[in-house]
Amino acid sequence: MTSQIYNQKKFVPTPPEKGSFPLDHEGLCKKQFLLYASCLRKNAQDTSLCREDAKNYLACRMDNNLMEKTEWSKLGFHEQKPAKEQEEKQ
Repeated sequence: MTSQIYNQKKFVPTPPEKGSFPLDHEGLCKKQFLLYASCLRKNAQDTSLCREDAKNYLACRMDNNLMEKTEWSKLGFHEQKPAKEQEEKQ
């Protein structure tokens, strides 16, 4: 039994690719978080209906140095075309 322990490779943890996601201890973005969470509850966890609230929450975190400033496209917020343009393509 002890031979199995000595033959195991040592586990070396690696940090996350995007870095840490510090907690908001001071509640700087609590209002935006609650609005987003409320939107999710109202819409049966459908995140597509709460994109603006999510964007506001992430913007607050970036503005308060609770996360690294990142381009919106890298966070999944691509520019949406106006509804009129989308209808013309169909």
